[in-house]
Amino acid sequence: MTAPAPMPVVIAAIAALCAVTLARWLLVDATLTARLVTRAAAWVSVGAVMQHCVLAAGHEAAAVQLYLFCSVLSVANIYGVAKLFVGADPAGTHDRQRRYDIMAVVGGLTAVLPGPAEGVGGADFWVSTVVSWAVFNIPLLVAGVHIARACVRDIRAEASLLTRVPYLGLLMLTTGWFVGAALMMVQAFDGKPPGALSARWSVVSSLFCVLVALIIAVPLAHMIAARTGLDRTGRHLRRLALLWRDLTTAVPEVVLPAGVGRGRDPESRLYRMRVEITDALLQLRPHLSVGDGPESSVETYATQLALAARARAEGHPPVGAQPSHRRQMSARDKTSELGHLLDLARHWPKARASVSGRARVSRQ
Repeated sequence: MTAPAPMPVVIAAIAALCAVTLARWLLVDATLTARLVTRAAAWVSVGAVMQHCVLAAGHEAAAVQLYLFCSVLSVANIYGVAKLFVGADPAGTHDRQRRYDIMAVVGGLTAVLPGPAEGVGGADFWVSTVVSWAVFNIPLLVAGVHIARACVRDIRAEASLLTRVPYLGLLMLTTGWFVGAALMMVQAFDGKPPGALSARWSVVSSLFCVLVALIIAVPLAHMIAARTGLDRTGRHLRRLALLWRDLTTAVPEVVLPAGVGRGRDPESRLYRMRVEITDALLQLRPHLSVGDGPESSVETYATQLALAARARAEGHPPVGAQPSHRRQMSARDKTSELGHLLDLARHWPKARASVSGRARVSRQ
């Protein structure tokens, strides 16, 4: 339907998809959905590479058949993802996916082994066309409906435009599936066999491949950001680090025992840090002057807290009430608590420097 894309463009698109797929195999956590998405992308990558290798050898029909067969195997995994999106039991994913894979192999071989039908417009041509179209498109379109509905639901739930971008990309992808299914039928009426669109990749096909690579790269980007500390959790850890270090030095008994909350992932480290800071604040409360608690301005509270930490470290007796016990907090309370701690951490360096300055002056 469109002119073939320059070969460097096609190679770049396929290379991008292969690179992202390989990176997902190596780096992304193997959740059920992530594993199925990576398998789907892997089949497309293998099919695209094999197609162009066979095509370069001059076997166009075999190249198309190989690509279509790999695409059917990819669709089986996409269908498995769609079933999870609509609430299928995760515990049965392995057995369910094995059935989908078997059906994909049988359907794919049924569609591609007979080869191109002879006699355009004849009965054999239309039987081959309908079988190929059904094997490839029916499960893909059903999966597309499920995925599109899930995307619309999640887009409505997300408030940030940035978090909506992956879902918008998925909607574009599913729209492309419906357009591709329609084009396969249109080309059949034009006398072209199934897969003729895939014989020579167009610019649209290459862009579609890049879009797939970008969408499946989103979790990969999140993982890399988390490991390098560039995500939101990493930023929170860096902002709280100085406050946490000073408070746990002043109140070492709040440090949790080894093995409690010591996960290597940033979320576990942030949780542990929040618990220890909050416990230290409770232990330092008796050393605060009356009226200088958390109800004061954050800047005032940070200064008085720095004074309390120094007083406790120097062995001065408490001047206020005994610390109260931690209460169970809701998710909203925990979010508010984190915001308060981050605000306190923002004023902490200035408060710390102010108290240190006072201490130096008093010694002179």
